[in-house]
Amino acid sequence: MDFYVSEPFRVRFSETDMAGIVHFSQILRWAENAESEFFRKHGLPFVHETAGTLSGWPRVNIQADFLAPAHYDDCICVRIRPKSLPEAGESSLCWEFEVLRIREPSERILAKGSWVSVYASIDTKTGKIRAEGKIPEEVKKILKIFKIA
Repeated sequence: MDFYVSEPFRVRFSETDMAGIVHFSQILRWAENAESEFFRKHGLPFVHETAGTLSGWPRVNIQADFLAPAHYDDCICVRIRPKSLPEAGESSLCWEFEVLRIREPSERILAKGSWVSVYASIDTKTGKIRAEGKIPEEVKKILKIFKIA
């Protein structure tokens, strides 16, 4: 698999300004939703809590290029893939993304970029955050379905 492709969706009016143009921050939400959708479709928890510890994937770096605007009622899909497969003991994962407008006769890339997430936990009683030290094996196993250039 080169990319995971999200389910197509329509831009909602609430995601736009009065001119019907999507605010740039919404693009990042769509990319994050595609990541969550990828985890769900592969039976992996995106966020989970056990014994007073909440574990998940906070973002530590985001880079994006906005190439064209998205508008109200555009049909959109998001493509994501890991930039590289994590090595043993790594706690971070870098994803690449592309947000596309799906329109006949061809698609158009509206934005592209990447983000780095760290597998981390927070103690729900003390609020102390810590990196878990390594990405779970079941996540690394699923990521191997991607063809990394």
